[in-house]
Amino acid sequence: MSWLEKEQSATFRAPAGRSAAALRQELENAPVAPKTEKDMHDGDGNERGDGGTGQGGAVPDRDGPDGGMGSASEAGGGDGSRGSGRPRGYIWDGCPVVPLGIHGDLSYYLDTKGQLRAVDTHTQQKMLHVFGGMVGMLAQHFPQWSKTGNPLPGKFDQLKLSTAMIAASTERGVWSPVGKVRGAGAWLDEDGALIFHAGDEVLIDGKWKPPGVYSGHVYPASDPVPRPARRGTTDAAAEILEALETWNWSRPDIDPMLTLGVICAQQIGGALDWRPVTWVTGDQATGKSTLQRLLRYLHGGSSGLLQASDATEAGIRSVIGYSSMPVALDELEPDDDPKKGKAAAIIRLARIAASGDQILRGSTDQKGYQGNAYSCFLFSSILVPPLPPQDRSRLILLDLNRLRPGAPKPKDDPRRLKALGGALRASLVERWDTWTERLDLWRASLAAHGHGGRQADNYGTVLALADMALREALPATEMMASWCIKLDAHLRDESVDVGSNAEDMLVHLLSQPLDVWRRGQKLNVASWLAMAARLPRAPEQIGDATHVNANNYLAQFGLRVKGRDTSAELCIANKPLAGLRTLFEGTPWAEGVWSQAARRVNGAQSANMTFARVPSRGYVIPFTSIPGLLNAMDETGGTSQPPEDPLPDGMQEYV
Repeated sequence: MSWLEKEQSATFRAPAGRSAAALRQELENAPVAPKTEKDMHDGDGNERGDGGTGQGGAVPDRDGPDGGMGSASEAGGGDGSRGSGRPRGYIWDGCPVVPLGIHGDLSYYLDTKGQLRAVDTHTQQKMLHVFGGMVGMLAQHFPQWSKTGNPLPGKFDQLKLSTAMIAASTERGVWSPVGKVRGAGAWLDEDGALIFHAGDEVLIDGKWKPPGVYSGHVYPASDPVPRPARRGTTDAAAEILEALETWNWSRPDIDPMLTLGVICAQQIGGALDWRPVTWVTGDQATGKSTLQRLLRYLHGGSSGLLQASDATEAGIRSVIGYSSMPVALDELEPDDDPKKGKAAAIIRLARIAASGDQILRGSTDQKGYQGNAYSCFLFSSILVPPLPPQDRSRLILLDLNRLRPGAPKPKDDPRRLKALGGALRASLVERWDTWTERLDLWRASLAAHGHGGRQADNYGTVLALADMALREALPATEMMASWCIKLDAHLRDESVDVGSNAEDMLVHLLSQPLDVWRRGQKLNVASWLAMAARLPRAPEQIGDATHVNANNYLAQFGLRVKGRDTSAELCIANKPLAGLRTLFEGTPWAEGVWSQAARRVNGAQSANMTFARVPSRGYVIPFTSIPGLLNAMDETGGTSQPPEDPLPDGMQEYV
């Protein structure tokens, strides 16, 4: 007897009165059933590219009660094979485990609890775990037969189950969780409506639904997180704002309002286009840790806020997973090495999360890690580490002073704060339909006062959120203008502090000391440039150099000055000349990268030039575009008047 005959005899039971051989003969001689309209088209009316065979191709997502995937209309059951009526893309009709697709060696499913599962090998233990130990159900759909043709109680056919699972996930097509999986937190649908995933249920269109697949996104089950209260109130936001005003902020007229907006951003960060990074700084006894405790209670405890005083970038990513959980880290002090330390890596993650960009990381299995970050980050520390311009521009800095003597202690009753946080969350959900218009109004008001770009992203977002929490109606023009006036002086100072990469390069260059002869007096590059341009109060002489021959010495470092006084210009070589390489060694602008920053300086022009007889293309930068160079202060206390005699021939023009 062949293996096929053995298999058939072991699994086939003939009805009473008819032999198995006779029935088998009838089946073999039966005519082929014609394809119906249902065979030729899928559930959405689209023609199947497989001619109705059901082999290959992805199954369209259909919202429905079974985890959001919908149930197939075809008859199901049997051993899970297509021939017995297994619906395309399903393990069986009505199966509680939902196949999502395959990617490489992995098959993805939503298990019986709605959790996302990645299965590499379909062993008995893994399949049982995916099915939550439902042995009876598996034995019903994939029975294991005895030699006498009877189903074995509590036994299922592992091979047929694994075959059906792999086939169903393959029929779903290639699928990766990147960009498709949304964990706990707030999100947007394709129409801009707010979706809130509470871990065990998903709020869509005002109704709570089970975890599953909705509109092409997977909302897997996870630990429950604090939900919005049943009803939002403006009193909750007002009470939180009143509590925030008890801290001694350096800008008491605006910082409490900004902090309220930051808390709102943390609650619905995944739904925002921009998530500002906040840094609370202050000396000891200023209430930073107390503020962190307030945040923890407002967000409902550890389930609603990732909070730590010692964390790594990889640890944060692993805890956040696919969620948009907010992150609040205390005591994030500067690293010994600002470029490679733990704090630097976390700050880079916060920068990525601000706009929801992708993260790519290598792994030991050479498969790598790919994902997105949608969390809203808040840091607190005594000192803020040195940050590059791209990080400073994303930052809302909130500075705390020492608490006033006799100042009232903030109310930190956990139960009351959790209730306020739930009511605040509900207000944001209920008023979300006004969000886009409200944000546009605040951004336009800031732009009218000269603040666009990252400032509009940061402050427009938090002010619009605080406004939405405090009042249901859209903001009045006069009210927004009043806030913009209060912000104006602070934001202009902030623009100077943030600067740019090009400005940072110039500040570094001007501050470097020059010792041309390896002896004698050392003054920085700015002093040499001032002397060469004969600026007011510039040094009259440095060693053997004067304004007459200063360019001869500067040229050794790839620098020159063209013109004089306020119309003077700095010439800087593009080529990595030895002197310039020394000045920029160990900086982001080393090995000629300084030329990229020089190109971005306002008014910079490219030209051919020579430096100590070495030709090089370079940039000519007006002194008026160099921060602080035209300030008429002399560190030596002396003054000098521009000489009347002109520059020697050949020194005025060399470009």
